Amino acid sequence: MTNDATLWMTLHEHLPRSTWIPIADIYLIVQQRLHLDAEDMECLNMRSLSPRWKSNVRRVLYTKKRDGTISGRETL
Repeated sequence: MTNDATLWMTLHEHLPRSTWIPIADIYLIVQQRLHLDAEDMECLNMRSLSPRWKSNVRRVLYTKKRDGTISGRETL
């Protein structure tokens, strides 16, 4: 499974700065830049059809927003 540090490094290196980026575009960057393994592709739980890696991306972004590394919709 792809770890949070790898997800963040990929986002930090490949997304534009100082602009709002739709989550679909963020997901596309991750899909294009990382090899997502079988564990990444598993559904998070029985109620969700979304793969685990998407939830992990959202969690990393939330953590970076909470600690002040990024500021919401304004920048990445």
